[in-house]
Amino acid sequence: LGLKMWILLARTKDTNVDDMDNSRKGHETNKNFFYAYSLSEYLSDIHLNFPVSETMGHKFFIGNHFFGVNLDKGSGPIESMEYVTLWYMNQVENISQRRKLQAIQMELFERSRLDNFSDLISFGIYGDQIASKEMLRGTQGTVKFFILGVVLMVVFMSFTFNHIAFGSKQILIIGAIGVPATAVATCFAILGWIKFPFNSIMCITPFLVMGIGVDDAFLLLHSWRRHGHLDTKERMRAAVHEIGPSMAITSATNTLAFGIGIASSTPLMSAFCLCTCIAICLDFVFEFLIFCPLLAFQFHNSVLCMASNHCLISGIFRWFSWDAYVNVLFSPFGRLFVVVFTFFIYICAVLGVKEMKPAFDPSKTFPRDSDLLPFLQNFQKIQQEYTPINFISLMPDLSNSHDVTVFFEMIHRLENSEGCYGPERTQLMLRNFIEVLSSRSYEDLPKYLEERDLDWTRRAMKIDSMRKIIDDYANFKPSLFDYDSTIYDLIITVKEEMLKSVMITFFCMTAACAFMIPSLIGASMASLSMLSISFSLLGFLSIWGQDLDPVTMINVLMAIGFSVDFSAHICYHYHLGVRKGSFLSGKEGVLKVLQVVGRPMFEASFSTIICMTPLFFVPVYIIVSFAKTICIVASLGLLHGLVIIPVCLFSLSRNQQRTSPLELLLKVFYFCSFQFNSVFIKVPEVPECFS
Repeated sequence: LGLKMWILLARTKDTNVDDMDNSRKGHETNKNFFYAYSLSEYLSDIHLNFPVSETMGHKFFIGNHFFGVNLDKGSGPIESMEYVTLWYMNQVENISQRRKLQAIQMELFERSRLDNFSDLISFGIYGDQIASKEMLRGTQGTVKFFILGVVLMVVFMSFTFNHIAFGSKQILIIGAIGVPATAVATCFAILGWIKFPFNSIMCITPFLVMGIGVDDAFLLLHSWRRHGHLDTKERMRAAVHEIGPSMAITSATNTLAFGIGIASSTPLMSAFCLCTCIAICLDFVFEFLIFCPLLAFQFHNSVLCMASNHCLISGIFRWFSWDAYVNVLFSPFGRLFVVVFTFFIYICAVLGVKEMKPAFDPSKTFPRDSDLLPFLQNFQKIQQEYTPINFISLMPDLSNSHDVTVFFEMIHRLENSEGCYGPERTQLMLRNFIEVLSSRSYEDLPKYLEERDLDWTRRAMKIDSMRKIIDDYANFKPSLFDYDSTIYDLIITVKEEMLKSVMITFFCMTAACAFMIPSLIGASMASLSMLSISFSLLGFLSIWGQDLDPVTMINVLMAIGFSVDFSAHICYHYHLGVRKGSFLSGKEGVLKVLQVVGRPMFEASFSTIICMTPLFFVPVYIIVSFAKTICIVASLGLLHGLVIIPVCLFSLSRNQQRTSPLELLLKVFYFCSFQFNSVFIKVPEVPECFS
C-alpha cells in the first residue's frame, strides 16, 4: 500500500490526470509490488524490534510508523500491531499540479471507502482536498433544510397575515421572504463576480439574513397597518419614519459587528463575516426599494377579512391585552419575579462559562455520516501514542564547547518537558553524529514509555509551552513545525482572540448606540442588554455542550450584532416618545412602545426560531452550533425586549426628572448626534400611538 501511494504521488509532476486510468495504475503498481517482493530475499538481515529496529548493522527508530505494537509486552520483536502510518509531504508549484494531486487524493479516498483493498488490512487516507470536499458536502446539505425552514416560515406568516386579503397576503409573504433572499443572492453574485473564494461556513449567511429581513418586514407591515387612516403617500411616510430609524440602527450595528469580524485571523470566519456584512447592507436597502413599494401597491387591494380574527395568531393577540400585561409586569410581585429570574439566568450563565474550556476537533467540521470520522477516531489513538513535533534551528559551532552545551540544554529541556517520551524518540542527526564519533551505541536506550493520553487541547498547550522554551535560545533561531499547527494555533489563541474581539465589538456597538439613540437611558439600556444577552449566550452554549472554539467565537460576535435588534427597537421608540413629551409616566411610555413594537418583535423572534429548527437535523457541528446560537439569542432577546428592559425603563423613569452629572456631561454629545439624526430623517408629526 505504501509503495502504491508513493508511486502515485511521485507521478503527480509528470503525469496527466486524464492518463491515470485504473487499469494502467493497477498494472504498474502490481509490477512494482512484484519487484519489491523479489528483493525481500536479499533483505533477510532485518530485525523488526520496537521501537528501535536494526538492519545491516544500522539501528533506526520506527515508533513514528508502527502503533499499537505488542500491547501486552511493550518493547521487543514485533508480534502484533494495530496501525501502520505513512506520512507524505508533497508540494505543488502550479494549478496543474494541484489538480493532479487533488485527483490522486480523491481516488485514494474512494478506494478506501470501498474497503476491498485486501483481506488483511483496511486503509484510510486524510488530506486537505478530501477534508475540503467533505466539509462542502456537509454544508451543501443545508439547502434542503433551508427550503424546509422557508416553508415553515411561510406557514407561520400565513397565519400572521390572515387579516389581509388572500391575494395581497401572498404577495406580501413573497416580498417579506424574497427581499432577504434577493439580498443574499446579490451578495453571492458580487463575490462571485470578483472571484472571491466560497467556503462552507458562508452557507449560514442565508439563514441569518432571513431572520433579520423578516424582522424588518414585520415592523414595516404593522406600522403600515397602524396608519391605515392616512392616504398612501402619508401612510408610507409615517411608517418609514416610525420604523426606519430603528431599522437603520439594527442594520448599522449588525454591519459594524460583522465588519469587525472581517479582521478575524481565521480566513473562513473572515470570509463569512464579509459575506454577511454585504448581505445585511443589501437587505436594508432592498427593504425600502422592494418591500415598501409592495405595501403601497397592495394598498387598494388590502382588505381586512372579518373572519380572520379567529386565526391562531390573531386570536392570541385579540384576547391578549398589553395594558394587563404591563400592570402585572410592573406590580411589586412582577418586578420581584423579573429580578429573581434574571439573577437565575446569570447564575446559570456563570456556571456555564466556568465549565467552558478551549477545545477544537477537526471532526466538528465534517458531517456525522462522513467516512473520514472513523479514520479520525483511529488517528486520535495514534496521536495519543505519538505526536511528532519538528524543530528547525541553526547548527551550533561544534568547535565551541559552550555553544554545543547550550544547544543540547535546549534539546534536554524540550525532551524532558511534560508529556514528552524523552531522548528515545528524538530524531536528531547531530546527536547521532557525535555519538558515532564518540563510539557510543544504542544499547543504553531507556525503556519504551507507556502511551500518553493527549487530546487536541493538551497537544496544543504542549506546543505553546515548547514555543516558550525555544524562545530562550534565539541565538540558534529555532522554529517549531507541526502538521496540525493551524488547528493548535486556533485552540491556543481562541480565548484571547474572543475576548479581544468581543471587547472591540462591544465598545464599537456601544458608541454606535449612543450616537444613534441620543439618550443616556436608551443607549445604556441597549448596550447593557447587548452585553447581558451575549454573556448569557456563552453560558447557555456551554450548558448545551459547546466548547470554546473558533465556531463559538464567531457565534458570540454574531450574537452581539443580532441582539441589538431586540433592544434597539424598544429603546429608540421610548426615547422618541420621551423627547416629544408624549408620556405622562414611565408606565404609559412603556405601554405605548410595546403596543408599537411588541407584537412584531414576538412574531419576528418566533419566525426566526421556526426557520432555524430544521438546521438541528443537519449532521454538521458548525451548522448545529449556529442554530443553537440563533435560537438562544432570539429567546433571550425576546425576554430582554418584552420583560427586562421594560421593567428597567419603568424603574428608571421614577427618577427621570433628576438629571445625573454624567447625563449633564453627555448632553452636548447627544445634542450633536441628534442634530445629525434630524438632518438624516426629517421628523414629522407625532405618530398616532404617541398622541
